[in-house]
Amino acid sequence: MGSSSGPRLLQQTEKILLHPIHPHLICYCPTMDLIAVVTDEENLDVYRINGQRAFGLKRKSSDAAIDCICWEFNGQAIAVAWSDGFTDILSAETGKVIHKDLPPPTSGPQIPRIQCIGWGLNFIDVDAVKRRTGSSKKKGKADGVSPSIDFDAPTTEEWDAFKDGTTLEDFLQRQPDLQALDIAPDLPDQLAVMDMETLLPKLPAIPMPPVLPFMRAPQADSGAFGSQSQVDSLLHSHHLKDHNSVDMFIRCTNVGTVHPSIYDSLETVDVRLPPAWSVESRPLLHTSHPYSCSHGLLVETKAAEDKQSKLAFVPLTLGFIPSAGIYLHLVASKTSQLQNLLLYVQQCMQRIRTFWKHSQDLPSKFMMGISETLAEKGKANFVQTLYHFACTGVCSPLLREWLVDELQEQGHKRWDHTVTSSLSTLISLIHENLLPALDRCSIVISRLRGLVRYHDEDWIFSGPVSDFDTLLTHLKNLRLLAHTTLLYAGDEKRQFASFSKWLRFSIDYQATDPDSQSRQEMEARDPGVDIGMTLEYIQYGLTKSDLEPYLQPSDQLSPEQKQAEPDSYEDTLEAIDSLREEESYKEGALCMDQVLHHFSSACARLFQQTSQWQEENINMDCGIVLEDGPVEMKALDMRMLFSSASDDAITTYISTMSTAQPAQLHIHRLTHEPTIAALPEAIQAYAVTTLSFPSATKILDAKFADDNALLVLVSRPETAGSDTHTTTTTTTCILLSIPYTTLPTTTSSLPLVTTTAPMPFTPLAPSTFPGLLLPDGAPVPGPLRTTLALQHDAIQTYTRHVFERRFTPLKMVVNGRVGRRVVVVLGSDRKHYRVLDLDFKARRTTREGDREEERSDDSEDSDVEMAGV
Repeated sequence: MGSSSGPRLLQQTEKILLHPIHPHLICYCPTMDLIAVVTDEENLDVYRINGQRAFGLKRKSSDAAIDCICWEFNGQAIAVAWSDGFTDILSAETGKVIHKDLPPPTSGPQIPRIQCIGWGLNFIDVDAVKRRTGSSKKKGKADGVSPSIDFDAPTTEEWDAFKDGTTLEDFLQRQPDLQALDIAPDLPDQLAVMDMETLLPKLPAIPMPPVLPFMRAPQADSGAFGSQSQVDSLLHSHHLKDHNSVDMFIRCTNVGTVHPSIYDSLETVDVRLPPAWSVESRPLLHTSHPYSCSHGLLVETKAAEDKQSKLAFVPLTLGFIPSAGIYLHLVASKTSQLQNLLLYVQQCMQRIRTFWKHSQDLPSKFMMGISETLAEKGKANFVQTLYHFACTGVCSPLLREWLVDELQEQGHKRWDHTVTSSLSTLISLIHENLLPALDRCSIVISRLRGLVRYHDEDWIFSGPVSDFDTLLTHLKNLRLLAHTTLLYAGDEKRQFASFSKWLRFSIDYQATDPDSQSRQEMEARDPGVDIGMTLEYIQYGLTKSDLEPYLQPSDQLSPEQKQAEPDSYEDTLEAIDSLREEESYKEGALCMDQVLHHFSSACARLFQQTSQWQEENINMDCGIVLEDGPVEMKALDMRMLFSSASDDAITTYISTMSTAQPAQLHIHRLTHEPTIAALPEAIQAYAVTTLSFPSATKILDAKFADDNALLVLVSRPETAGSDTHTTTTTTTCILLSIPYTTLPTTTSSLPLVTTTAPMPFTPLAPSTFPGLLLPDGAPVPGPLRTTLALQHDAIQTYTRHVFERRFTPLKMVVNGRVGRRVVVVLGSDRKHYRVLDLDFKARRTTREGDREEERSDDSEDSDVEMAGV
């Protein structure tokens, strides 16, 4: 086992997996030490930093494969895109699926596959966050004023401002302290966003489905609301309280369509390049910055008549973010909350029907045998026989045989436990889950209706206000049916309790000998049974429950009832009275499943209006060509960053390379406005720098670690002599850290490089910008690019880690979290990965006077001392 000399980073962990993983499907959580990988068996596994498996997701079917995975910007969830176009979202805290099978964004003959996923945060009031973080330029200089007067000097009112070191990273934490960040809206806006739902009790988790016979174990997951933590994350999440930001979830498909949605809204829009361009596109990478409402996409385009492809930077401008202001968060959070509440109500209804069916199945099986026997003997049916026995006390031989030999005490216990527990859970579901959820739906819809009445027409919801009145009518009908079902379920439970007590007494009584003392004692003792309630249950509830008209599936309705218009509240009330009087009634008016279907359809039309408004305010109709050529161009990484010294401009860095030139790395630097309305007007500066390594060097991967350092993973040959005067050539893999900006580092993190000299960029003349634009543009020619040749001395200066020869890197993933920066390096065998710490400070002991000094591990020849770690 060979070893290589040189600087070494602290190795936090090393793990060898059982199965190889896909190199492009490995991600490091932004806020927690979790590593997500996808094996060749198409299973998602998430490991902790110590190598222990935290949670995972099994392959959904034999022909399904995982195309893409992506962590949420705050690490609270991870999205998994399958080859069938559907997407699952898992919670990082519970490991459960919180959104299952999000449908493909588009429908057509070919199911699109998700190519890449972007998940970012966008601030609505950017200036407020900049003032809070101290990155906003203070306005005060006026034209014609003497330059000797410093209007930017701090005053007594600003002595205590921005002294707590708040940075942008504090807003991107897993659960940021919004009160400590102190960006609450002004009083009028606070009144507008005031939410009364915070005063209501939290909705409880939905109970697990009943355990059926011959089941090995209870179902592991009862859905998206199976635990209280899942309910809290979906319905009582902290991100709903942040009134100054929206979470954008963007899915890009292999057919060139881009589908942004406001998380966790399930509605999406369809955006693509202009059809007039007649180009095929495939998005490869996504980047964003909270200060910019224009997301960056690195897209591979190819014209129909052109054989070579192009790599282009295409901005996705979300114009609806600044246009709606603070009301955007209110509308987005309430529509998302309404969608989740709708899922909660649907799952409640499904679980209610499951428990009701469970309470009917077992008694039906017990009564089936005696009913068939009575029919074969030509006797009265089971209900008449049992009713006669309850009234007269005379038990027929067939009934006595069924009670004593077939049903027995054990069967009665099962009967009693099944019906009692099922009806109790059903009542609890209606009282504690369904009705409070319907009340919350009413509050959310009333809130949205108030916004529509306050604003002008065609603001966000293009429909009339009467659409919200229709939704409230559906909820009123559902609430009435739920209350009626609750009353009938309570009556049926009390009747069954009396019937069960009488049935147990009858079994014990018939099992005794007629002349025994036990029977005499039972005859002398009062059984304590309400015989009137027992007879009512035998006559009505035993074979036909009063809950059936309310809990039957909508599939059992006639086609006319299914296609009928929704009923009004008066029609529903009339149908309930008609059923109580045993008259003819409209089955569709009493079927809760059918009424819920009408409510879901009306909500879908409401969500479609918001999606249409978003689509009308999204632009993706321009782009700038970065690279082209007949050989394959690799898109390695891209990053957006902000500098307070750049007049509020956003700078996007993109790293690419060509398979024909593995020793050259191209860095594109594009400075543009936060909102890209059109190109080239929004471009302020553009430059390309090529890092040229020695010819035998091969670039394996490159990633932007943070706003200062670019990590480059390279392999280069080394020649060594031997005793026989022959030379041997070996390959050494090293990790370089190259500065590409001069942005100041935070006090809580160490610089990744030992030099402050940034990568040189020579801006191009603005007159060259029009020739770079899609669809017919060409990339910057070689003579106009800045070439930086990195020789042996420069490589040694930038080297941070030298791998021993037994480990050959293949790919790396970087987590640039402040104070916790690590790099995950995957081996060439695709089963072995290492986690290296970029922020560790090595302790070196010098021999000068036996002094111990602390040095950063980015010294040229420093080696990490593991003692004391």
